[in-house]
Amino acid sequence: MKKIFLALFLVGITGCGGENSDGSDKLTYSSCKITSSSALLASDREHDLSQCWNASGSGYESQGDAQQWCEKQVNSYIANRYVFGHSVVYGVESTYCP
Repeated sequence: MKKIFLALFLVGITGCGGENSDGSDKLTYSSCKITSSSALLASDREHDLSQCWNASGSGYESQGDAQQWCEKQVNSYIANRYVFGHSVVYGVESTYCP
């Protein structure tokens, strides 16, 4: 019986908090990625979807802070790459960019 409780305890500890397999913290938002693009050209859509930014330091604990940071990254990318912008969908993740 003690072994069962010990096993459940160890599973609980490793399942909560800690690190992802890439070394990022499970409890923070570590990256920002474009997940969808409405660019007219397929090559532009492909380029957009390859964009991912890692947060500096250990990431953001607040999803709201991470979303604000991500929005700035995406807006800067669109402004620097395109004369006429288009819409993209982006999001924050707890893992680092691939």
